Amino acid sequence: EGAAGVEGFLIYGGSGEPDSLDSMNTTTGTALIVAQQIQETLVGFEPGTLDLVPELAESWEANADSTEWTFILKEGVKFHDGTDFNAEAVAFNFNRLADPEFEFGFRAEGNTFPIFPDIFGGFVGEENSVWQSVEAVDETTVKFTLTRPVPLFPNLVAASYFGLSSPEAVRTAGVTYGTPEGGAVGTGPFVFESWTPAQSLTLTRNEDYWGEKAKMPGVIVRFIADASARLAELQSGAIDFTVNLAPDARTTIEGSSDLQLVELEPFNIAYLSLNINNKPFDDVRVRQAMAYAIDKQAILDGFYGGIGTVADDFLPDGLSWARPTDPEPYAYDPEKAKALLAEAGYADGFSTMTISDGTEVPLELWYMPVSRPYYPTAQPVAEAYATYFADIGVQVELKTEDWGVYLDNWDAGNKNGMVMLGWTGDYGDPNNFLFTHFGPGNEDEAGYTNPELYEVLQQAGSATSQDEAAALFQQAGATINQDMPRIPIVHAPPVFAQRAAVTGWLPNPTGGESFAPIEVAE
Repeated sequence: EGAAGVEGFLIYGGSGEPDSLDSMNTTTGTALIVAQQIQETLVGFEPGTLDLVPELAESWEANADSTEWTFILKEGVKFHDGTDFNAEAVAFNFNRLADPEFEFGFRAEGNTFPIFPDIFGGFVGEENSVWQSVEAVDETTVKFTLTRPVPLFPNLVAASYFGLSSPEAVRTAGVTYGTPEGGAVGTGPFVFESWTPAQSLTLTRNEDYWGEKAKMPGVIVRFIADASARLAELQSGAIDFTVNLAPDARTTIEGSSDLQLVELEPFNIAYLSLNINNKPFDDVRVRQAMAYAIDKQAILDGFYGGIGTVADDFLPDGLSWARPTDPEPYAYDPEKAKALLAEAGYADGFSTMTISDGTEVPLELWYMPVSRPYYPTAQPVAEAYATYFADIGVQVELKTEDWGVYLDNWDAGNKNGMVMLGWTGDYGDPNNFLFTHFGPGNEDEAGYTNPELYEVLQQAGSATSQDEAAALFQQAGATINQDMPRIPIVHAPPVFAQRAAVTGWLPNPTGGESFAPIEVAE
């Protein structure tokens, strides 16, 4: 049975409360890991890897130039509400995402589907969008038509954002779909049962699942934002497994016969954004100075236990073939940082910024109130940043706020100074890191736009060979490093742990996997 003997259910210690269980309308790992127990994608990943395997699609193929992709679906699959999974359901889901005019997108009521333009360059009809249409050819055949070649299209739709929901459930729930009130309905191995805000949610085993049924009768997801509290709950046996622990938890876990460390390679980036709409960050020399001011190796050693790698660019080691060739573009150099500030007219440093309406306000550095693999303990890292900046004469005020508000303000570009954020990759393509952060529509908290860069990233996404793509990605990376709207800090392996009695948990580098194979042997 699961931790603390709760009804035989598996108990998962989540690193916070999901903002939504509608996988298509969230970008947070906290939500997606739960949502994908309910909603499945057309294409999946081999457990523990980035290798593609069929999920709700049996097979797929492209036309000669990869502008059309045809998927053949599994037959006989049902949504949890008993309705049929078929080509019309797939078309409904993707039209809901892609088409701003689609009736059941409920955009006027507040849905935004933020990840779609990040991955596909925009919604239907927008200038930089690669998306043209999706069509149900027959009951089990779906055709996607794109405006440009996308050789890696199956990788894109394997991302957990594209979990498929029951059209009937979406129509019925409207904008409440994915909330505690509206629930979520997919085809997955677990069924949404209940959600008590600020406490937990419960999933039960799908007894009619099309594949191998879950080992445990259900999962209780507890919302435990504090990393040390999650470790304490794991040690006490109150939860079975958890994620995003602080790096120093490794020693505790490795020293306990009752606990096991679950190892993953880093497939993420921790970064610090600078809002270039505001002075003095509109001056590239100031942005470069801020990058030189941070001792990234000391950050890695002090707050990540020295485990991981210093980030010279946005791409983790698994995508090193696409990195720019300069091996150390911003080595720690406070004297060079001071020289750049002096050259830009800030020899004495600064403590304020001038926002777009001309108002002068204190310089703020916003840190995340939650644990993530890339920033497991954000506040002390923010304090270290503040110390490094003070060393070059730049004074900052540290700020934080509720995570949901933090994300809303980030997305709206309402953060005026510097913002700590990060990203865990969703699939094995450099554009999942580069286009997602520097493509059109992704200005967000940094305010950075560069049409020439967009074009290079789009060409890389349409490249038919890795060599061709690598040259383009390296060119793009060099531009990003020169302009420095976001400072890459570290690539850090997440610290996951489980009770020794737990078997079958094989986390994916993307941060998402099925809980169905997990069991607890007491």
